[in-house]
Amino acid sequence: MLGRAELLVLALGLAATAQKATLTLNPPWSTVFTGQSVTLTCSTSHSPGRNFAWYHNKKPFRNTVKNSFRIEKTKMSDAGRYQCKAPGSGQSDPVLLTISEKWLILQAPYYAVFEGDPLHLRCYGWKGAEVSGIKYYRNEAYITPPYVNSELSIKQARTSDSGKYHCTGSVKTIFMISEKISPVVSISVQELFSSPVLRAAGSGDPIEGSPVTLRCVTELNPQKSDTLLQRFFYKDSRDLGGSRSSIDYHIPVAGLQDSGYYHCVVRTVTSSVWKWSPKLKIAVKRIPVSRVSMEVQPLGGQVMEGERLVLNCSVSLGTGPITFSWHRKGSSQALRTETQVSQRLVYEIPAATETDTGEYYCVASNGNAPAPSPGVKVAVKVPVSLPHLTVSAASAWAAIGDVVEIRCESPRGSAPIVYQFHHEGAALGNRTVSSQGPGSLALNVTSERDSGTYFCEADNGMASGPQRSASFHLSVLVPVSGATITADRMGPEVMAGESLNLSCSVESGTAPLFKWLHNAEELAAVSGLGLPTAVGNTLHFGSIQLGHGGNYQCIASNQLSPQRVFQAPSEILAIAVKEHASPRVAVPVTVSFLFLMGVAAALVFYFKCWKKAEGMVFNAPERDTRLPAQHEPPGQGLPPLGSLGLHAEEPSYGNVCPLEPESGDVEYTVVNIKKRSVDKPKGILSRDKEEYYVSYSVLADPKPTWESAAGVRSPEGGSLPANDIYENVPHL
Repeated sequence: MLGRAELLVLALGLAATAQKATLTLNPPWSTVFTGQSVTLTCSTSHSPGRNFAWYHNKKPFRNTVKNSFRIEKTKMSDAGRYQCKAPGSGQSDPVLLTISEKWLILQAPYYAVFEGDPLHLRCYGWKGAEVSGIKYYRNEAYITPPYVNSELSIKQARTSDSGKYHCTGSVKTIFMISEKISPVVSISVQELFSSPVLRAAGSGDPIEGSPVTLRCVTELNPQKSDTLLQRFFYKDSRDLGGSRSSIDYHIPVAGLQDSGYYHCVVRTVTSSVWKWSPKLKIAVKRIPVSRVSMEVQPLGGQVMEGERLVLNCSVSLGTGPITFSWHRKGSSQALRTETQVSQRLVYEIPAATETDTGEYYCVASNGNAPAPSPGVKVAVKVPVSLPHLTVSAASAWAAIGDVVEIRCESPRGSAPIVYQFHHEGAALGNRTVSSQGPGSLALNVTSERDSGTYFCEADNGMASGPQRSASFHLSVLVPVSGATITADRMGPEVMAGESLNLSCSVESGTAPLFKWLHNAEELAAVSGLGLPTAVGNTLHFGSIQLGHGGNYQCIASNQLSPQRVFQAPSEILAIAVKEHASPRVAVPVTVSFLFLMGVAAALVFYFKCWKKAEGMVFNAPERDTRLPAQHEPPGQGLPPLGSLGLHAEEPSYGNVCPLEPESGDVEYTVVNIKKRSVDKPKGILSRDKEEYYVSYSVLADPKPTWESAAGVRSPEGGSLPANDIYENVPHL
């Protein structure tokens, strides 16, 4: 930082820079004859440097190294206004130079003349010619004092000396003496300072006990701003303490004795100029207290909880000791009472609380009727507390199409409170509440993008700033829609024993669950059938069976609660299960005449097979009951066995094999021939020449080959392979 000395130098430098240069003429007259010489000098208050600029009628016409130059033998064209400028200073005020060719001229100072300055005028003949009988006139009036010579001198000029001057005189030439009249010269004596005015601070008459300040006001001419002035104050023509440089006169405590007429006098230090102010009447009054007011700090009566509250009670009128008291509306007792010789007193609450909110007023009295002030409302503002965010959605879940109400409320805080709602950091909107209570926002749930983290902020303009709530995570559930059921193979027909996958998909939906319907009933265990496996949205058939055929449908669902469940049923998919195209069809054979030939052939076949498979043993492994054995339906046109009146005997089982190993797989295991009963059940159609019926039973897959069956019991006594173990199944 700059020191005091540096600051002083800087200030002086700035002042010098702003100061104007001063232009002077020698001889010091504003009017000269043609042919005479005039020297112009440019002066400054500091070192001028070596570069001076000169101006004639505001146009630059010369630069000089020195601060002066001389006009030799002036011409008429040299007349005009001159100015100069020195380095580091401003342009000087203009100086008017007049060139004359008259016989007689009145020479006046080229510079401005102020009050108190001497004023010199000279009546001068052509190039120094002798002039006699000189007379001076101002505004055509003769003003020549006795014993005047060629110059008229006024020791201390006054503004009244301003006017139009000229002179007359007899000019002696080579040939003759003649009476001549000079041209008129206008002279203006400028006011050094304005006439003073005495003023009393404040309006109206002062009140007893109050301070009174009298101010003597005047203004110096800007060109004479450095002139020192003195002031004198008088009361009823009595001096109040001699000269002073201050413009004010103070009466610390006015009394009735201070009433009277006051005036002031301003003069220069040299006493060359004196000026009196008009008189001012001061009447000190003792009046009752009135116009009582109360001010609150902070302004407006808005104070933060814990801050200082100041109640300032004051009176505009009233003298003597004044008793002040402060009150709160609704309370019968005064908060405080105090008496002082003062027109202002303060009541302070160091730390305001919310209970200090209310309307206050004060009362002032000086022994007369008490005067109350208007009431002032005080509001103790409580910073907003951390808000609580609540959402109307149950279990923090909402479905698309719902309208969710988001509420934000702060337990404490002065209204109005602005609640700002946010979703994933982005502003959703705000609500302003003017009283205690929450701010709410209705959220129309339109997509999954509405899920995420929500929070709110509360702000009531206090210095603590916005307060933020804890975050709340809202999940959006998309109701299931557009359920579709598809199979993993083309066409509606599936061969028995093959695998099949049914899939259920939805166009939209959050975490859907899937339920399967078979023939309009929920999929469950069916007598004789194995259940398929349901995993996620897939229904898996490891080995489909004839009983699995039918109509399938899936229902996708999700839920917000047990009371709000959304479902989307798919269209129905029909599945047809067909057998393999092998000779498994049960063929009814009517045996009549060829019965004995069939028995003989069967016996031959049996013994042949028994010979080839001597020592061979077939053991049936444990059957897989998950997939029930399929039963081949009766042949076309063949009635059920019970309707034919066959004996209710247990079916016979046995293993048979083809006559030749090359004839293929074993297809039937039992040939059961029963004689027809004499009695026919009612409703059975008669069949001509049919005495016997043949029924067959299907061998379960996989089908053994002759080679595998023949190797069941090897001579080495090896174990029975799993794929060579067969099972007898009952005939239909």
